[in-house]
Amino acid sequence: MRLHPDRRGIALSLVLWCLAFLAGLVILTGGLVRGWLDSESQAGKRFVARQMALNGIALGLHPSMEPGHPLLRHGDRESEGYEVVIDSEAAKVNPNFWIAQGNRKIFHRLFAAWGANLTASDAAIDALQDWIDADDLLSLNGAERGEYERAGRPGFPPNEPLRHVREMEAVLSLAPLLAGKEDWRGLFTIWYSGKVSLQHADEPLLSALAELTPLQCQSLRELRAGQDGIEDTSDDLPLESVAAVADFLGAGTNQRAALEEFFDTSGNIRRIESTGWCGGVRHTIIVIAPEDAPGRIMSWEEK
Repeated sequence: MRLHPDRRGIALSLVLWCLAFLAGLVILTGGLVRGWLDSESQAGKRFVARQMALNGIALGLHPSMEPGHPLLRHGDRESEGYEVVIDSEAAKVNPNFWIAQGNRKIFHRLFAAWGANLTASDAAIDALQDWIDADDLLSLNGAERGEYERAGRPGFPPNEPLRHVREMEAVLSLAPLLAGKEDWRGLFTIWYSGKVSLQHADEPLLSALAELTPLQCQSLRELRAGQDGIEDTSDDLPLESVAAVADFLGAGTNQRAALEEFFDTSGNIRRIESTGWCGGVRHTIIVIAPEDAPGRIMSWEEK
């Protein structure tokens, strides 16, 4: 039986439509499978990257592990591995400590080194004080609940010490200063309460707070490093006192006064930042741990 020409046309159209549909289905299914495989691959890479980072943390927590040790770097960037950086929290400024001490000068000096004027510094310090102190009394240029509500941020400030350095970004009048300083987080801590350690302090704080020259900062690093010329190793020279360091550096009157006010020679809390990677996927773990209490962890952060 022969089909009517119109019916043959309809049948041909249906066949072509079915073929097109099946082809599209194959393409769609292939895309879904590839997406699933890519997703599974990324998950696997994330898992391996985290394991690499954990390996680095385990090494960094060992009390005898020194910064810069060859074991703190493993693998290559093209496949998988980890890299660990060990630093000291004692070489940073604790806002909770200095606000409790009523010392505004340390913030004035630091913000001035960033290029902030006195008005902006005063507003930032007052707002930080209002964030940390336990009362609702408004500082002269500060910010309490009313100011945060008018800014569309009800429920702030918490009126308690900072629980993480990143909270500083939420402090009114302080946030603009931080936004202009890319590496500001590396200058602050909430884990070490005390004056900044001269044994570990880096040039940015030494120059901002005590106005030490680059040559004086270099001389201090060489003094601390000991015979091998590498800081934070077993042959490091323990600094005797702030006064002795000031004498060694030939510090002027103002430099000496600043060293005595903002620095001391004691204290250390280890900051371990371990980054693991696998096939382009990275995972970072940051651990804060006291050197005098092996196994104790004060903070664990992953990103």
